[in-house]
Amino acid sequence: MESNNETKRIGFQSLIKQDSFLQFFNSRQEINTLFSLLSDDEVNKIVELKVIFVRCSAPSSKVNLKEINADGELTLITVDTNYHSRLLPEEFIGVLLHEIGHVFNPEIQGMEGEFAADNFAKSKGYAKWIISGLEKGIKNNWLGFEEKSCQLRIENIRKRND
Repeated sequence: MESNNETKRIGFQSLIKQDSFLQFFNSRQEINTLFSLLSDDEVNKIVELKVIFVRCSAPSSKVNLKEINADGELTLITVDTNYHSRLLPEEFIGVLLHEIGHVFNPEIQGMEGEFAADNFAKSKGYAKWIISGLEKGIKNNWLGFEEKSCQLRIENIRKRND
């Protein structure tokens, strides 16, 4: 069993190409928690789909990525340092799970895509954290947190909780 977990950990670590990513985003154990929430199959699928987590800062930032094999399509999940500091660890994990939900459902677009991504986070036990992150985004008028779409997402998550 240890070798399966080690294989999963190596696969997961291959998704992170910036040394500073783990240092910055694991200060509250978020990345370790995310790792524990994902199954071996999910990690393998993310690796197979060539997904990379990238630390950035809004409104823009220069990012150096080493040892990237971009043969074919490469998917970046960008993680903004500014939002990280404003979110609780559980909310931040919920955001990452939501983005992974998009990776697993690329054919679903628009609000249905948002619902599908939220449902992935919800399947990992993070529904209330997605809701609290959305509410925080609305309250603080964050870019990408338009009230109407966020309210629809919140209603959808709550409806599916009943």
